[in-house]
Amino acid sequence: MKIIDSTTLVAEVKAISEGLQYCLENHYSNIIIETDSLKMVNIIDGVWKIPWSVSIEVGSIHRIRDLISVRVQHFLREGNTLADFFANLIFNFAGTYEFKSNQDVPSEGRKIIMMDKGNTPYIRTKQINSSTQ
Repeated sequence: MKIIDSTTLVAEVKAISEGLQYCLENHYSNIIIETDSLKMVNIIDGVWKIPWSVSIEVGSIHRIRDLISVRVQHFLREGNTLADFFANLIFNFAGTYEFKSNQDVPSEGRKIIMMDKGNTPYIRTKQINSSTQ
């Protein structure tokens, strides 16, 4: 299947590549990557052709997978709440964030972590405004 390049695809593959590089440098193993992008799972697992715009990063991911145990799995976007929180946190920030403990994470992020630990389901809702005439 031919994949159309997108900024989202490039950003996600770079994040995965850099995250795995961090794991390798800090001697983490048995890594599980969870993504809400089935496209990304299929590209990394070699099911789909690698778009040229991400070929270097995907190659880096494959090299790291040869050195440590890495599993890539798909999950529904409702499971992406914490990742969305962190992405929004750094969106307009030019520096670097590093959290070494839960206490370092802003309170909203800690709430998401605690909900996840408690297996509290997250239900995405959308409010519809109805106009009356």
